[in-house]
Amino acid sequence: MHQLATSNNSVHPECQANFAATTDHSNHPFHALTFELQSKVPQTKQRMHELWTQRAGTPHVPEQPVLFSEWPIVASQRLQEQLTRRVQALCQTLKPYLQKERVQAQGWQYGGGADVITVDYAIVCDKMDAEVSDDVNDDVNAEAEGWDIRLVEFQAFTSLLTMGYRLHQVHSQLWPQLADCPPWQKLSTEQAWLDRSRNWLAGGDNPVLLEFQPWQRGTLFDLHAASILWNLPIIEPGQIDIDAAGRLHSKQGGVRQHHDKILNRLILSELSELKDDQQFSSQFLPQLKTAQLHWHSHPAWYFLVQKGLAADIKIPFEPENVKGHQWRNLNLPAQKLVAKNIYSCGGKDLHLGPDAQTLDQLQDAEQWLIQPRFRPYPVMRTQSGSPVYAEVRLILQLEETSEARIAMQIVRMYCAEQASASFFQGREGEGASILHTPPGFQFNAI
Repeated sequence: MHQLATSNNSVHPECQANFAATTDHSNHPFHALTFELQSKVPQTKQRMHELWTQRAGTPHVPEQPVLFSEWPIVASQRLQEQLTRRVQALCQTLKPYLQKERVQAQGWQYGGGADVITVDYAIVCDKMDAEVSDDVNDDVNAEAEGWDIRLVEFQAFTSLLTMGYRLHQVHSQLWPQLADCPPWQKLSTEQAWLDRSRNWLAGGDNPVLLEFQPWQRGTLFDLHAASILWNLPIIEPGQIDIDAAGRLHSKQGGVRQHHDKILNRLILSELSELKDDQQFSSQFLPQLKTAQLHWHSHPAWYFLVQKGLAADIKIPFEPENVKGHQWRNLNLPAQKLVAKNIYSCGGKDLHLGPDAQTLDQLQDAEQWLIQPRFRPYPVMRTQSGSPVYAEVRLILQLEETSEARIAMQIVRMYCAEQASASFFQGREGEGASILHTPPGFQFNAI
């Protein structure tokens, strides 16, 4: 795959101004304020890295400033409307799959309905039949094709919410206009977002954050930042015991504490890695299923609602998806498809434009999702003219009595590879940013 040259962290204001002045933003997925701020108040990756670390209060960040984009991103009216409509349609389609009975059918005595879903959308070239190429030179005239959005995947799991909140604080400090363009829905103030999110994530009298091997995680920066923001201790499965009455306790520093709510980051399948303690791993899950407590992001939902469901349902606005053994039903050449293992994440177990033999020989083909491949739309260009692409992550709060609410909008700016953070190298513009809502945008009008 073509690799783009690495840019340094500094951005010359004249180069930025020239780029902004020569680009027509009237039908761009990003609001003109994006380019105005980028031109007039340019920042560096190092500055973003330092400010986020200060705000989050965590030392667990990469040594090099590769996580965060130095570009402020504001959605255009059209992009925000499309994201909102499509994610609402997705949630409505998924509604029968989000009910508490599905968790209880797996033996969880106190499981509830899904309370979160994280959805990724790519900004793509508008032509459904656009030729997909790994050659960045093919993007020279791609802007003329127009743009659309395409569902990439979804999962009932909370990821990077705290990172997004702290990044919004940093953006509001650097670009004060963005304080009034929050990356969330229907809450007028930052304090209102904090109050509602705290109740959603960490309500109860003594909540706790649960993760498997937390201190070895690539996402520890977000995990630890969440622990600090919501004042939650981080515990591991081995620190838990459940008494005869079903009350869950943790043992930390010789102190035993009762907990009534868990902010969950545990993926149950990872417990199989406890090969040195098979007795614990075999007993832990049956005991956990009896625990009397409230969950945020219940661990059963991680595999109950995930990208593989896209092959079983018809999602409005989206092309058909199928399981691995059905790939020929899409009537597309193998090279125009993407194969994803439904149980993998972070860009692993992914085949972009495979050949027919690869698809025919997929092991456990029922565990693979096949999608039409899209051509990413070059939303920005670097000083050297290289294209930069974007993938939007929406984190939605689900409630039984009301419509899903967008709790956070993150945009991952990426170059020639994938949008996963594992591919970030510190190139110009690359990294995570906030997708701010357009100035004065009203969600109720959607």
